[in-house]
Amino acid sequence: MQRAAINPAVPSHKILPVVTRVIEQVDKLFLELSGTAGPARVEAVFRHWLMSGKTTPSGLRHYIHALGVQLDDQTVRAEFAARAERILLHLQSGYVS
Repeated sequence: MQRAAINPAVPSHKILPVVTRVIEQVDKLFLELSGTAGPARVEAVFRHWLMSGKTTPSGLRHYIHALGVQLDDQTVRAEFAARAERILLHLQSGYVS
């Protein structure tokens, strides 16, 4: 997926490689759970998050929360939140694949 960070229409923000890897994992999880509307929602949330300037590792919770509210089904939202939290725990432990 082409990211807004490399789109000339969106101001460039420096995103650490570790943050990029976590975003890729979280996006993949969201797309797995969200269905056909997922790609457009991911891109919209990413652009908004990027424009917020909260692109550091500590800003990842904002990104995950913003994606989570895009999921209408409470059960799916809870599953997304739990699995995304595990991804963040891996980041905090120093392990990000």
